[in-house]
Amino acid sequence: MCGMDEDFQHHSRRVRRRRRHKTTVTNINVFALGAPAEHAQPEASPPPAVSGTDDEDLFGERMVSTEWLERRAKRLETQEQELKQRALEIERREMELEEREARFEADMYLREDEIEAREEHLRDLEARLGQKESDLGSFVARVQGGLLADAS
Repeated sequence: MCGMDEDFQHHSRRVRRRRRHKTTVTNINVFALGAPAEHAQPEASPPPAVSGTDDEDLFGERMVSTEWLERRAKRLETQEQELKQRALEIERREMELEEREARFEADMYLREDEIEAREEHLRDLEARLGQKESDLGSFVARVQGGLLADAS
């Protein structure tokens, strides 16, 4: 058991040492994001740092300068404004699409109503035509019956 505790303590010290030497997220972002073309810096130079004794963080790495933070804040602000504009554009397009969909739906209902009215009118005409056919048939029968009676 005592041997396992020593191995664990040795392993945990080694892990802590490894973690201590990893780069911070801020420094990774400096290299990953890079500066825009107008503020481009040579890649060989280290990230800008504030001068003085307080410019090192807990891991012994230099902290980011205020200039870099200001540039990044401006860049993030412009990106945020672009995203807001895109969101507004998407909302506008969605509203136009919903309006167009409502118009198409209203047109469809109007056309259905018109078709139903035409069908009703055609049913009325067919009924009148059927009535006139039966009236004509009875008239022809009376005429023929009258001719036969006259001939006898």
